[in-house]
Amino acid sequence: MSGSRGSVSMWDVRTGRLQDRFGVEGEVASLAFSPDARTLATSGARGVQLWDLATGQNRLTLPTRSPEAVAFSPDGRALAIGTDGSVGLWSVHLPDPARAIRDICAAVDTDLTPQEQSRYLHDQSTETGCRRAAP
Repeated sequence: MSGSRGSVSMWDVRTGRLQDRFGVEGEVASLAFSPDARTLATSGARGVQLWDLATGQNRLTLPTRSPEAVAFSPDGRALAIGTDGSVGLWSVHLPDPARAIRDICAAVDTDLTPQEQSRYLHDQSTETGCRRAAP
């Protein structure tokens, strides 16, 4: 992994090939992987950003002032952020996308269309989407 103004690059050390690049704003001060290796936290002048490593998408931005360091708790549910001589804890428990989609479908009592499944669950099989049990 290497950081520079405007991007964080992830390299496969076995092959030496670039795996992914995350477009961050400003210089990256610190980064940390979540314990389940699904999320990358980056800190910089614009705050802390959480990246979904499977999709490369920004999952969440925490508007903190001058974050200097980030570290996940062992269970991945909290993120410690060091700023100006103090440490703050943020709850960052993010459900996996398939579970979140199922919960939403249950709440609105409808299934996703094939287009919606493709858009929101693009990296997973259609078996993970909403499916109501037969009456």
